[in-house]
Amino acid sequence: MRPTGSPAATSTLTVCVASVGGLLFGYGTGVIAGALPLVTAEYGLSSWVQGAAVSTALLGAALTAPGSGRLADRFGRLPVIGAAAAVYAAGTLASAAAIGTGSLLAGRFLVGLSLGATSFAVPLYISEIAPPARRGALVTLNQLMITIGLLLSYVVAYALEPAGAWRWMMAVGIAPALLLLGGMFLVPESPDWLRSRGHGERAALAAARLGIGTGGGPAVPAQGPVRGTGLRPACARAGRRWVVLGLAIAVLVHLTGLNTAIYYAPTILASSGLTSAGGIVGSILVGLCNVAATVVTVLCLDRWGRRPLMIGGLAVMALTALGITAAGLLGHEGAVTALLLCVFITAGAVGPAAVFWVYISEIYPSEARGALMSLATAAHWAADFVVATTFLPLVQHLSLAGTFALYAAVTGASALGLARWMPETRGRPLTTTAPPAIPVHHAG
Repeated sequence: MRPTGSPAATSTLTVCVASVGGLLFGYGTGVIAGALPLVTAEYGLSSWVQGAAVSTALLGAALTAPGSGRLADRFGRLPVIGAAAAVYAAGTLASAAAIGTGSLLAGRFLVGLSLGATSFAVPLYISEIAPPARRGALVTLNQLMITIGLLLSYVVAYALEPAGAWRWMMAVGIAPALLLLGGMFLVPESPDWLRSRGHGERAALAAARLGIGTGGGPAVPAQGPVRGTGLRPACARAGRRWVVLGLAIAVLVHLTGLNTAIYYAPTILASSGLTSAGGIVGSILVGLCNVAATVVTVLCLDRWGRRPLMIGGLAVMALTALGITAAGLLGHEGAVTALLLCVFITAGAVGPAAVFWVYISEIYPSEARGALMSLATAAHWAADFVVATTFLPLVQHLSLAGTFALYAAVTGASALGLARWMPETRGRPLTTTAPPAIPVHHAG
C-alpha cells in the first residue's frame, strides 16, 4: 500500500514512519540502564557481566552494520528497515523471557543485530528523501526520536522499578518495532536507490509523491543503473580523506563517554550518593535535557551548520567532564554530578550525537554511500562496545572522577582535531562526487 495524499503529507508521513526506527533504537539501548540494577540484584552479576549485558547489543550492532550496506544497496532501504524491526521484536521477546544470564545476553545480542541495521538504514533513507535545505533537520528527527526512546525507557523503568519488573521493561520495546514494521508498507522507496538500480520510472513516481525532484528538491535524473559498489571501490571513489574522517568521527562520538553516560546514568547517579530510585529520577532529568537539546539541534542544524555544533558540543563536553572529575575529587557528588551529567549529555546531543549521522550521509558520493555509511556505522558500534564494556571496570580502578578525566582528555583532543580537519557540508546536495577538499560554507 502506498500513500496517495499530497507530496507534503506523504513526505511528512514518510519521515515520521522512518523516524520510529530512532524510537526503537533509543528504547533498545536505554532500557538496559533501568533494568540493569534489577537484573544484577536477581543474578548477582559482576562488573564485567554488567558491562556485557549493556555491550552485547552493541557488539551485535557492530557485526550487522557492515553487511547492512550491501543489503540496502541490493534490496532497497525499506526491506532492510522492515527486516530489522522484525528481528528487534524477536530479540525483545527473548530478552523479556530470559531464564538466566546467558539467555538474556542472547536476546540482547539479537536486539543489537537489528540496531546495527536500523541505525544505518534510517538516516540513509531519510537523507535520500530530504531536500538539501532541510536535510539536517529531517535526518536529526531520527536522533530526536532516539532521545525520546531513551527518555521513554527511563520513564518505564521508574514506573516498574518498585515492582522489580525488569522483564516488562524489556517487553514494552516490542511496540515501536511493530509500529515500524507496519509503517514500511505505507511509504515509498528511496528515489535515489530506485534510480541507482535502473528503475527510472519508479524513481520519478516516488520523487513526485515525496515532492522532491521539483520545486527546488534534488533532481532524479534519468540514467542507467548504477549497481551498489563493494567496499574497496567505494573507498577509492570517495577518497582516503573522507573515509578516514567519517571513521574518525564515528569512533570519537563514543570515546567521549557520551553513550556510557546514557547507558549507566542510574548506576552513575546511584554511585554518587543517590538511591536507586533517585538514580532513575535523575536519569529522567537527563533524558529530558537530551530531548530538549535535540529539539534545539533540529531547529538550528541547517541554520548554523554541522561544524560549529560538533566542535562546540565537544568543547562543552570536555569542560563538563572536568567538572564531574572535580566534583568527585572534592566530594561534592550527588546533585552536582546529576546536574553536570545533564550538561554533558545535553552538549553531546547538540553536537556529536546528532551531527554524526547527518555528516556521514553527506560526505560520501551516491554510489559509495551505502557501503561507507555501513562501514562508519560498524566502527561507531565497535567503539561503543569497547567503551561500554570497559566503563565499570574503569570506574573500579580509576574512580568515577578518574574515568571522566580520561573522557575529558579524549574529548578535548577531538575538538581540536576536528577544528582543523572537519569541513562544513550544510546545504550541499547529495551528488556522485565527494565534497571538495577544503572547508565549504554555504549560505543556506
